[in-house]
Amino acid sequence: MVISNVCSAQQNFNVDKYPSGDDEIDRLRAEVFQSPTTRENYDVRILMMKLWAVSLQQQGVWLGDTYFAVDQHLNRYSMWNPVFKGGEEQVYTDHDMEEFVKVVHDGYTALNNLQKGLLENPESVSYPYNEVPIVNPTSPKKDNIGWGDYRGNPQRTGYTGADGPVYGETAWKFPVGLRWESKPIIVGNDVYLASPGMRNILWKVDLETGAVKNIFTHVPKMKGDQLYSTPAMGSTPIILKDHILMREMGSRGNKGISKHVVFINRKTGQVDRRIDAGHVDYRAGYAPLVANEKYVVYPYTVHDIEERPPLCSPFTRIIAKDTKTGSRLWDFNIGPHFSEPYLEGDVVYVANQKGDVYCLDIPGKFGPASAQRINWEFKADGAVNRKVEVDDRHVYFGSNNGTVYCLDKKTGKLVWQFNMENPEPNAFRQFTTPVSKSGKLYIGSAAKKLLCLDIQSGTLDFEYNTSDWIKSRPAVDDNNVYVASMDGEVSKLELTKKGYKERWKKKIGEHFIYGELELKDDNLLFADSDLYAYCLNTKDGKIKWRHSVIKSFMIDDYRVLTDQIAGGAYYESKPTAAQGKVFIGTPSGFVYAVDAETGEEKWKFEVGGAISGAPVIDGNKVYIGTEGGEEDFYCLDVNTGNLIWKQLVSWVWGSANVSDGLVYVPGVDGYVYCLEGETGAIVWRYRTERSTCSEPLIIGEHVYFGSWDHYLYKFNKKTGEYIWKYQLSGGSDSGSPISGEGKIFLPVGGGTFRCLNPETKTVEWTPQLTGKMYNVTPGYHDGNVFLSCLNGRGLGGIPIGAEVFNVNASNGELNWTFNGGGGLTGPVIGDNNRVYFASTVTPYFYCVDRNGNGDGTTNLLWKVRMDNKVEESVPAIYNGKIYILNSGGYLVCIK
Repeated sequence: MVISNVCSAQQNFNVDKYPSGDDEIDRLRAEVFQSPTTRENYDVRILMMKLWAVSLQQQGVWLGDTYFAVDQHLNRYSMWNPVFKGGEEQVYTDHDMEEFVKVVHDGYTALNNLQKGLLENPESVSYPYNEVPIVNPTSPKKDNIGWGDYRGNPQRTGYTGADGPVYGETAWKFPVGLRWESKPIIVGNDVYLASPGMRNILWKVDLETGAVKNIFTHVPKMKGDQLYSTPAMGSTPIILKDHILMREMGSRGNKGISKHVVFINRKTGQVDRRIDAGHVDYRAGYAPLVANEKYVVYPYTVHDIEERPPLCSPFTRIIAKDTKTGSRLWDFNIGPHFSEPYLEGDVVYVANQKGDVYCLDIPGKFGPASAQRINWEFKADGAVNRKVEVDDRHVYFGSNNGTVYCLDKKTGKLVWQFNMENPEPNAFRQFTTPVSKSGKLYIGSAAKKLLCLDIQSGTLDFEYNTSDWIKSRPAVDDNNVYVASMDGEVSKLELTKKGYKERWKKKIGEHFIYGELELKDDNLLFADSDLYAYCLNTKDGKIKWRHSVIKSFMIDDYRVLTDQIAGGAYYESKPTAAQGKVFIGTPSGFVYAVDAETGEEKWKFEVGGAISGAPVIDGNKVYIGTEGGEEDFYCLDVNTGNLIWKQLVSWVWGSANVSDGLVYVPGVDGYVYCLEGETGAIVWRYRTERSTCSEPLIIGEHVYFGSWDHYLYKFNKKTGEYIWKYQLSGGSDSGSPISGEGKIFLPVGGGTFRCLNPETKTVEWTPQLTGKMYNVTPGYHDGNVFLSCLNGRGLGGIPIGAEVFNVNASNGELNWTFNGGGGLTGPVIGDNNRVYFASTVTPYFYCVDRNGNGDGTTNLLWKVRMDNKVEESVPAIYNGKIYILNSGGYLVCIK
């Protein structure tokens, strides 16, 4: 079917005069008015329309009523999430297609006009508010009121009595970044770089210059929740004779589409086929995969939080498949593991968290748990959480107790072991994968040391001290070793008879380095957690080229993304602040404590998954859960980050809550937990039907948990006695219930907000605001409730618009509205009559007058440009400053 939309007014629009910053978007801008929209091209045209809209938002453009109407038109015909409809993909009728043709025409027309306005007159497309100068501002009180909980207190009000900042200036930024471990692959003069983008999945660039030779793309299915339904490529590319293999990660479980190993044809650049590899949740951060011409091997478990009951765990099994046919050869359980397999010929080596190291035969018709498949196994003292190294005689690896092992490759018997002094106690992965070269073994450690060991004896030849933990595998040639510490410092060591001589040391970028180093000729390559790939000249350490693996362009010092990181929202953790420190979790699996005044790191602790919740502070303890990998919940020392205890519970998406020495934890597995704060012992637990993702609320002697099963539950906080459950008519998701004046102010992951009486379960009021989505936690202070909402589906996780409202707490009547703030991030309130919030639809942080003007408006006092929008993080107010995590990869302090 072909439906013509070749038309009129936009045919002569000068795309070259008003470029978007993206070559594919600009090509499509011309094509949509010159050639028809068809069943073959509408998916790409609509995806690129949405990506263009988001790139305009990142530049501060208000998409406006015209584009909002386009969004509404599209979503009348496009399903939100097929998983909710049994997992079946939507089949579009001819009538649907006619409507999509109109969407494409109207959407590109609207965005062309916005792009023109941005380049000719930016004020004409900015948000409709006026900034009011602050006359003789009063400095904030430096009262050090702690913000130790998500939103400041167990009632989640977002108000503690502390003053917020008055000037609106960035004081410092602390880099956070993603757990990006995909390494560059060099084939001849070509470098292959994986991308986690929605549209772009792989780059091929020139080794010497970084010039783009090719970019490989895929076409995700159009859905209302497209950001969450699109898979991200989460592995290192594997280059075979005819194909390039990569493994997906994402959202929506095994009923969704993010569950494959994709085969990209090296000649055509097209995805030839896919084989099912099981869903990997995007918060795992990396989707391990090894392959050769005969076998595809990967870790597996069931990551499916959409199931009933939800299923989530670390990788527990190893699966081998035939590369040509995709048929499964075997499925072998080795227990929870975080090490990537090592494939050599017909044998795979892999280790687990208990320290068991296996050598497994791939051929053979043995049963799934047959010991006949095991060539040998070895027990190490401590978890082995990194891939082993294998040469012609030995297998090498490090364990978390600080020991490096050398085993006989054929028998698995111990040849030697080396015990490193003072291993780093806060590391989940103590060592990197080693490198064996010319009779020496090189291995980096979280103890800030590169070790060089003699392969024959295991004795220490030398150690090299670094400025930070080493998480990336070193690179070695005949004469030199190259090492990168986590903080981005890269060193070249010339090997000598007496050890080494440092030839150069360079600080590269601001973000952390986790992925392996690659070396060819005079080129040293790696990627950092900010999704940049670097090539350094090995002679002097100077940067030869830098390439963003997520498609983007630069305006001034800001990177504007023209593709989005697929799978979901990554920067979800909420900062807390107390005792002179700010605490934040990261998608890369670290908890950081940084100095509240300077932004300097005080300590860090590494876990086995992403951190989405807030690190909750209670006295000398920090409580935090993880998601996407392990299932431990942690209690850390507030001053050192050292482990006090850990408890096996579940993945944890939301923040915990603390009251009277008890810790309340929402489990992604559907359980809600009460733990003893001193020991971590489980006091009580209760299972709901689906995941509990939002933060629990404490009022007096009761605790309330919301669930995806559409209920709010009330329990006695000490005994776990079930009191009641209340039907929400929607899932409790990113927005959590809060309390004020003895009431519960209750958002639902949909178009519902209620003021609920917690004793009678009666609704006292709902705000008279139509067409709003209240999937964000509100704030409360002094008789006012501060709501936030998102408008339109947009890209799914990035809406078209957002608003913040002040309503009367007694009846829900509207006091004022602010356009452009909020979305999936909520407001907090300072004692100096100011309300603070970020935005999911702009890159700005806002400060407005709490009281408003009495006419339904309020004054914008100041705004601060950040690197990007804010996803589900919420600000913390502490000592006259604001702290917020944005999706540009920074924890920002605003004074």
